[in-house]
Amino acid sequence: MTKKDAPAIELTDAGLLPCMPHVLLHLLIADDADPGGFWLQAIAKDPALTARVISAWRAKDTRENGAPASIARAIAALGTDRVRAIIRNAAIQQVFSPFNSRPTPDLKKQWWRAIACANIAEQLSLQTAYPHPEEAQLAGTLCALGPLALWAGSFKENGEIPAESARPQNDAYLRIITGMTGEWRLHSFLADALRYHREAFDQVAETHPLVRIVHLANSLADYLTGAGPLPLDAGRLFFGFEAPDLDRISAHARQSVAETAHKFGITLEEKAAAPPEPPPGERRLHRNTLGGTPLEPVELPVDAQIKLDLAREVRDLALMDSLRDLLSEASGINEILIKCTEAAHMLFGLAPPLYLIADKENTLRAHPLPGQDLRTSELTLAASGGRSVAVAALSKNLPLNTLSDHAGTLWDKQLSQLLSSNGVLYLPFAATAMPFALAVFGIERHQLPRLGKQRRLLSRFGRACALALHAGLTGNTRNAELTREKLMAIQAQARRVVHEVNNPLAIMKNYVKLLAMKLDENPEARNDLRIFNDELDRIAAIIRSLISTAAPAPEADGDIDINSIIRDLIELSSDTLFAPAKISVKMHLAERLPAIATQRDKLKQILLNLLKNAAEAMPGGGTVTVTTRDNVNRDGRPYIEIVVADTGPGMPAEVMAHLFEPVASTKGGGHAGLGLAIVNKLVGEIHASITCISEQSGLAFHLLIPKTIASR
Repeated sequence: MTKKDAPAIELTDAGLLPCMPHVLLHLLIADDADPGGFWLQAIAKDPALTARVISAWRAKDTRENGAPASIARAIAALGTDRVRAIIRNAAIQQVFSPFNSRPTPDLKKQWWRAIACANIAEQLSLQTAYPHPEEAQLAGTLCALGPLALWAGSFKENGEIPAESARPQNDAYLRIITGMTGEWRLHSFLADALRYHREAFDQVAETHPLVRIVHLANSLADYLTGAGPLPLDAGRLFFGFEAPDLDRISAHARQSVAETAHKFGITLEEKAAAPPEPPPGERRLHRNTLGGTPLEPVELPVDAQIKLDLAREVRDLALMDSLRDLLSEASGINEILIKCTEAAHMLFGLAPPLYLIADKENTLRAHPLPGQDLRTSELTLAASGGRSVAVAALSKNLPLNTLSDHAGTLWDKQLSQLLSSNGVLYLPFAATAMPFALAVFGIERHQLPRLGKQRRLLSRFGRACALALHAGLTGNTRNAELTREKLMAIQAQARRVVHEVNNPLAIMKNYVKLLAMKLDENPEARNDLRIFNDELDRIAAIIRSLISTAAPAPEADGDIDINSIIRDLIELSSDTLFAPAKISVKMHLAERLPAIATQRDKLKQILLNLLKNAAEAMPGGGTVTVTTRDNVNRDGRPYIEIVVADTGPGMPAEVMAHLFEPVASTKGGGHAGLGLAIVNKLVGEIHASITCISEQSGLAFHLLIPKTIASR
C-alpha cells in the first residue's frame, strides 16, 4: 500500500459513501405515499444506504452486541422518522457531493456488482439450506463496501477512478472490513464472512457456512463482471457445485439485477465489441465492468435527468422544512390557514384561496378568513358522490384544476366566478384517508405551465398544511379542559362585574327620567336625554351579553331608520369625541331612505366604533364625513351603503393586511386594538359586509347592509 492509497483505505464512514441517485429519487418519491415496504426493497438494493442504516442502528442501540440479522430488522428498530431522516440526509449529501459531478457509469459498476453479490449469497444460502438467507444477503451487500470505499476514496483524493487492473491488495480490504466490524460490533460469523471473503478458497473450506457462502458469492460476482474466472474449484470444494450449477446461479443473478435496475430506472450499458489494444505506454481508461470493455465516462441523458430530478427533490424538501417551521408558529385554524395562504403565494404565486373545512363525516363547509365574504360559509361540499372536479381532487388526493384536468360542473364554475377567475385549482389538505380541508385557488391559463411542473410540490404542500391543521386540532383537544376551566372563571368574574355595574346604571336611568320630567318644555334637551337613555339601555344589553350562554340569535328589529341612527350618534359624540379634537362632521344622507329590518343595537355599535376610529386617526383635527346611499347593487342584490370617511393619514399596507384582526394597538393609553375586530364580527352577525380604502387623503369604510324592507 502506498501513502497515496491511505486516505481511500481509511474511508470507512458510511455517511461518506455515494448512493445511487436513481434509488434515492425513488425513495424520496415513495416517502409521500406508502414508504414501508418500498423502503425495505430499495434500501437493501444500495450498499451505501444499507451501511447508513446499520450505522444509525448501532448509534441508537449501543448496548446490544451483533448487527441485526437483516436490513428489515434494522429499519424496524430505527422507526419511520429515523429512516426518513437517513434517506433525506443521504439525498442532500449526494446532491452536494463531488461524486455528483462525476458521470454515473463508474457508480453503476459498483452498484451492479454489489446487487449481484447479494443476490448470489441469498441463492447459495437457499440451495445449501443455510437457515439465515437474509443474513447472507446482507453480508453479500456489505462485501461491496470495501471496493466502494476504495473507489470513493481514490476519487476524492486523486480526482479520478482507479483502473480496473489496479486491484488493491487484501490488506486494504482487510483494514476497511476491520474498521466496519469494529465500529458496528457485528456478530462474529458475519464479521468473519466479510473479513475472509477474499482469502484463498482452500483456506476457508472448513469455516462456518456463512463464510463459504459469501466467499463463493464474491467470486461469482467477479466472474459476472469479467474480473475473474468461474470459481469452479471453490464451488466443488465448498458445496459440491459443478459448472452448470454455478452458471445457473450466475444467470439468475444477472436477470435479477437487470430487473432491479429496470425498476429503479437504471440504464445499464450494453456490451460492445472489443476495441483495439491501446498503443504501448498509453494509459487505458477504466474498464466497463458490465461489458468488460473500455468505456468513456460519458453521462447518459437519462442519468443526467435523474440527477436533476434528485436535486429538485432536495430543493423541495428544503422548502417543505421552511414551511413546517412557518406553520409551527401558528395556533388555531384561522392562523394556520392564513400562514398556508402566505406560503402558497410565495411558493406558487397563487392568490388567497377559499378554504373548505371538514365539519362532519363526508362533508366540507366553506371557512371564510377575515376579510373574505362571510356568506361563502353557506357553501358545503360532499366529499364523495359528486361529479365536480373538487370531488375528483378529494377522491384522488391530487391537485386538479378546471382549465386542463377536467371541464368542471356548475359547482366549479360558481367557485370560479366567486374567486373572479377563469378557473380554479383544488388542492386537498389530507394527511390521512379523510381530508382536513380543501383549498380552492382561482387561476388563469398562463399559470398552468408552472403549476404543471409543481404538482408534486403542491401535493407535498397540501400534506404539510394538513399535518399542521391536525396538530392544531389535536392541541385544541388537549387544551379543551383547561380552556373550559378558564372560561368558567372568567364568566364567574363577569357575573360579579355585571351585578355591580347594573346598580349605577339603574340610578343613572332614574335620574334621566327625573331630568326629562323637569325639562318637559325643552324639546331639544328631552331629545338629548332620549339618546342618552337609549345608550344606557345599550350598555346594559352589552354587559348582560357577557354572561349569557347559548342565547338564541336576536331577530332583526323592524322599521330601522338608518339616517336617524346616524344623526343621533353624531349628536351624542359631538361634544365628547369631535369637538375636543377640533374635528368637523359632515353628513350627506340620502333622502327618502326606506326603513329596513336589521339589528338596531349592533348597527349602532358598528357605527360608533367607526366614528371613534376616525376621530382617533385625527388627533390634530380634520373632517369626518358620513354618507348614505340607496339602491346599491352587488351581485344582483340591493343594499344600503354607509360610508364613514376621515381626512387622516390613512394606513400603511402592513396594517391594512391585518385590519380586522385583534392586534396590539399602537394608539397607547387604554386602547386594546379590538375596535375594528369587533366591527368585523358585528358586521357578520347582521349579514352585512365591510371594506376599507386607504389613500393619502384619508381612510374610508364602506358598509353594505342588506336592503330588507321592514314589514309594516
